[in-house]
Amino acid sequence: MVVVPQDHELRGMIVCITDQAGQPGLMVLDVASGSSTVLASADCSWRSVPAVAPGGDRVALQGADGRLKIVDVRADKAESIGEPISGLITPRWSPGGGSVMYELDATTYVVSLDETLAQSTFVAAMAAWMGDGSQIAYVADSTFHVMDTWTGEAVQLTDGPERIWGVAASLDGVHAAYVVSDDAGALLRVVDVFTREIWEARTFRGIWPWSLAWSPDGRTLAYCVGGAEEQGGQRVSVCMLDVRCIGAEAGCEPRAVATLVTDPRCAGLAWSPDSRAVAIAAQMGRSGRYAVHAISPAGEQHQLTGQGNCVLPDWGPSPI
Repeated sequence: MVVVPQDHELRGMIVCITDQAGQPGLMVLDVASGSSTVLASADCSWRSVPAVAPGGDRVALQGADGRLKIVDVRADKAESIGEPISGLITPRWSPGGGSVMYELDATTYVVSLDETLAQSTFVAAMAAWMGDGSQIAYVADSTFHVMDTWTGEAVQLTDGPERIWGVAASLDGVHAAYVVSDDAGALLRVVDVFTREIWEARTFRGIWPWSLAWSPDGRTLAYCVGGAEEQGGQRVSVCMLDVRCIGAEAGCEPRAVATLVTDPRCAGLAWSPDSRAVAIAAQMGRSGRYAVHAISPAGEQHQLTGQGNCVLPDWGPSPI
C-alpha cells in the first residue's frame, strides 16, 4: 500500500492503470486518505480503460486478453464476460449499475449484468447514458439522437448531416453536448433534450472530443483543448462551461481553468461524485512520469498520486 499525503477535502475512489507493480495493473486510490493499492485480479494492459460502477464496488475494463472484465474492488476478484473483443473498447456503466455499454465499429453493445448476461446491440456511435439510464444519446447517420431504453424509440434532435466527433450526456437528463467540425474549425454545442434549443460556441481545432464530461449535478461541462507539443506530450488546457449561464443576458463562454502537459492516449476527464473536481492524468514536472491530478472549477490543482505512472483515471464513490 502507498500513501500520498493530502491537503484537500476531496473524497471518493479513483481507479487508474499504473506500473507501480512493474507491469500494467489496476490501482485503487482512496482520495481522502491518499492510500492506494494495486489489485491482483484485474489482468489489464496499458490500453485498458477502467470505469467505476455507480456504487463504487466494481470496475469494468477490457482485460489484456481482450475480454470484458468486471472487477470486485473489495474482494479483488475479476469475472470475465463473453469472448475476446477484437478492438479496443471504453466501458460505460448504466446509472443504475445493472449494465455496461461499449462501442465497436459504429455498433453499440449493451451487456446486462444479471444472471442472463444478455447482450443487445444497435447501430450507433459515441453512445452515452443519460439521466437515470432510461435514455441513451448517440450519433447515427451523422445526426444526433436520443433513444428511450425501455421502448427503443428514438428521436432525432439535429437536422444534419454533420461531422460529429464526441458526445456527452448529463445525468440530470436535461442536456447533451457534442463537437461538430466544419470548414472554419470546430463548434461545441449543448442541446436541451426537452426544448431542443441548441447553444453553440466556436472552439479550437485542438479540442479533444472524447474528453467531454458532465459533472454529476449537471451544472458543468468540462473538456480538454490540446496545444503545442511539450516534453514528449502536449500542452493541454482544461476548460469548463457553467450551463446555468446559457441564455443569460451577459452571455456564456467556456473558460480555461488549468493547463498541464499530458498525452491524449492516457488522459481523459473524470468528475468526482460530488462535482467538486475532475481527475486527469498529467506529467509530474519534468520527470516524464504521469500522475493523477484533480482540478476544481476554480482552478485549484492537487496531485493525487506520486509513484510510478498512473493514467486513464476514473472517479467514483468509495465502496466502504
